[in-house]
Amino acid sequence: MTRALRRIGALAVLLALAPAGARAAAAPAALDLRASVAYALAHSSAIAQRRATVAQDDATFVRTRAAELPAITGTLQNQLQRSQNASGGIYAQFGLSPANEFSQNIAEISSTWNIFTGTSAQIQTQEAKRTLEGAQLDLDRAEQQLAADVTASFYGLAGQHETVRLDEADRTYQGELLSAAQAQERDGRIAQVDVLRAQVNTLRSDVTLATARNTEADDRESLAQQIGAPPDTTFAVDGPIPEPPLPAASLDAMVTIARNHRSDVLSARAALAYAELTNAGIDTDLLPQVQLTGSFGNQYSPTTVAFSPTTGLPTGVRGSPGFWQIGSTATFSLPIIDYGTRATAHHAARALIDANLQALTVAENGVAVDVRAALRGAQTAYTNLQTSKQAAELGIESARIAQLQYRNGLISLTDATASQQSALQAGVDLITARANYVTAVVRLRVAIGADDPLTAVEFGAS
Repeated sequence: MTRALRRIGALAVLLALAPAGARAAAAPAALDLRASVAYALAHSSAIAQRRATVAQDDATFVRTRAAELPAITGTLQNQLQRSQNASGGIYAQFGLSPANEFSQNIAEISSTWNIFTGTSAQIQTQEAKRTLEGAQLDLDRAEQQLAADVTASFYGLAGQHETVRLDEADRTYQGELLSAAQAQERDGRIAQVDVLRAQVNTLRSDVTLATARNTEADDRESLAQQIGAPPDTTFAVDGPIPEPPLPAASLDAMVTIARNHRSDVLSARAALAYAELTNAGIDTDLLPQVQLTGSFGNQYSPTTVAFSPTTGLPTGVRGSPGFWQIGSTATFSLPIIDYGTRATAHHAARALIDANLQALTVAENGVAVDVRAALRGAQTAYTNLQTSKQAAELGIESARIAQLQYRNGLISLTDATASQQSALQAGVDLITARANYVTAVVRLRVAIGADDPLTAVEFGAS
């Protein structure tokens, strides 16, 4: 009985908080965090819709850009004509009535290039480019946010899995206390009421454990649904929750990086650039419009040769050595009276520039706020993690001392149980603190602007 009592308390909590090396390895088919994020990116309907939007905008951009480039075409042409003159023509005196035949083959390559000077075609191309960039940035942001959400759910499941292990250890602890109480009651050292209390605590521990297991199953299926996987998908949550270090860069450096990488800032800059291009395009009608053309090829007409009236044989040179031509057209138009349309167009364009400039400022300030909040959150989570570690260690020691005191009759069963519950709660708080910290680090990476959502959830050895 004494040996059994020594196993309770601290040993139970230590077992629940044991490192991953002392635990069973996850099944090979189980998804770890990186695999879960990759699966979510590949199966998320929202991400798929954004990717389709990017593909459509890319096709539109390529089509509008093609209008600015030289059009190169190739032509192959064949003409064949044949007619019969009933009168016989000049060959009637010989009793001949030849058929009139005409055949001509043309092979040509030609090109036309309209050299625009900021006209509507260029503006449309730039608009399509900005739209494509905005769609791509929106996709990047959505992927990063999905990675952060999956991380929070994954480590929430990992924390619940650890909670189940703690509740299993508590069930073992309460069973040991019940056995000890029954043995002491038989020896007449304690009253039967302590045995009843120990039985109540054991039953309550059973209820808590069953509830925790049910919650873990719910969280597992919820995570599977979030990433688009089947409900029976398993996840590798048996390993320790990582504790990555806080970023070593200064706050100003992180804000600068975020302003150069965050999709919302880049999108605002693209909108400002488009507004400036629109303003510049208003006066393009005052610039000359230039068109260049050129072609080369070969024209061969085997039937267009002269025939000798004496011998009837063809004379002259058959075919042609080829041809080429180049040309340019420049058009310059100067409107004399525009009735104020140009001035009002510039006024509207400058108002759009001012609005987009303010939007860019708001986006940059918003990024700074996000980075500051994310950094404070990560720092606070780190502090809470260190505090929770100390509290868990003290809870383990408290439970160990309480079981010794109960064994020697210095405290009641209620006091021993209270110590165990305090240690158990400290263990739960430590698990929660670990999950909150790693999630806060990922959200900080996303706030700064990770280039790849998968790199945002990668951690080295902790």
